[in-house]
Amino acid sequence: MVIGGGFAGVSACRDLADQGYSVLLLEARDRLGGRTWSTPMRIGDFEGIVEHGGQWVWADQQTNMMAEIERYGLTLLHSPATEQFPTVLKGSRHTGPLPVPADDVVDLEKAVFRIMTDAHRVARGVPLDRQNLGDLDIPFSDYLDGLGVCESVRSYLTFLGNLFTGRYPEEISALPVIAFVAQMDYSIIRAWGVLDEYLAEGTSALISAMAEDSGADIRFEAPVASVVQDEHGVTVTTQAGDSFTASSVVVATPMACWKDIEFNPPLSQHKAEASREQNTSYGVKVWAQVKNAPLLSYSLADSSAANGAILVFTQEDMGEDGQMMVGFYIDHPDRDDRYGLDFAGVEAFIKTMHPEAELVDFHVHSFVDDPWSGNGDWIAFKPGRVSKSHSELSKPEGRLYFATADIAQMFLAWMEGAVEMGKKAAVDAQRQMTRDAIEVKVHAVAKSSQTAAKTASRS
Repeated sequence: MVIGGGFAGVSACRDLADQGYSVLLLEARDRLGGRTWSTPMRIGDFEGIVEHGGQWVWADQQTNMMAEIERYGLTLLHSPATEQFPTVLKGSRHTGPLPVPADDVVDLEKAVFRIMTDAHRVARGVPLDRQNLGDLDIPFSDYLDGLGVCESVRSYLTFLGNLFTGRYPEEISALPVIAFVAQMDYSIIRAWGVLDEYLAEGTSALISAMAEDSGADIRFEAPVASVVQDEHGVTVTTQAGDSFTASSVVVATPMACWKDIEFNPPLSQHKAEASREQNTSYGVKVWAQVKNAPLLSYSLADSSAANGAILVFTQEDMGEDGQMMVGFYIDHPDRDDRYGLDFAGVEAFIKTMHPEAELVDFHVHSFVDDPWSGNGDWIAFKPGRVSKSHSELSKPEGRLYFATADIAQMFLAWMEGAVEMGKKAAVDAQRQMTRDAIEVKVHAVAKSSQTAAKTASRS
């Protein structure tokens, strides 16, 4: 049985089916995809596939996603080549080509060198709690302060934390940010420009193909209330009161959702504490038809000085109709300076990035009010957690196996990380079920031999 129908859960389903197992998938929503799904939409004069959540793939490094894309014959496209790189920093706006004033470039070089040096301490694919990196598991704001650079450089480098966590620098740990630079082949430039390749058919086309291939029995609108293990297997009960029993269960929900399920026996202290901490992004993704904005631009902002604005860039040139832009901003539930999700809020966000721009139409999606994503989006570890618990978060517990991008060994928060963990959970579950089958056969053979010996002695 698999709980959760995002990329991690569907990967586990398909791989277990490939090994000959029948699988029941329980999904709380009325669709697959979790925090990654796409739909055909019309936004103003734009008509096409809109990605509401995860979108991008790095073909050169994300081997699991590329294997799935090639297996199902889907197509990767590139975002338009960027020509302008404006930044909105604390108290200033820069049109480029440099992201900071020319006088501050030496400080930028100093800061980048320090970040790259720290990134080279991270061994990719090794859990972060096994690498003696606790000194980096501090608030990202403290890490930036420790760089000892000028205000414009510090302000610019907040993008490393803002873009990949959807939180303000003081709320997040610096360690996953530095680890992300390591994952990007130890390159800040690669990390900066990774929002490039995406599926022409949309992520939903891929996850649907994987689900269909699995042949799984998929039950929608079936949120899970409890998971109980005993000597016979695992019994999962939905909030509607339906119960199902399986020999093994893959828990493929976001980590923040574990606290909402009653586990018996309870989950380990590491998992329980991490789930309660709300280590989730508050990022909002917006698609906007915009006129009078710089074409083919990639604009970054210091969210702390821009009401949560992070990034906006050209997704498609629409000629006389302007352009379709994709952007991100923080919609923090505990702050009053939120842009909000209506036209006025999106317009304010766009004008923060490009004051001359005219918003025509938009589509926006936030996971903050979505209980099935844990009232947040991708993972955003708070200081002190990942250096203590990273390996523990993916450790099996009895017949439970955990699969989510939130606990990935590589590419935390990415679709790649979700597929990685789904495949790992499937392998671990299959090994356990194979051992169980062997033990049953050995027991049966032993019992048969004992019976035969008794019969022979009586004869």
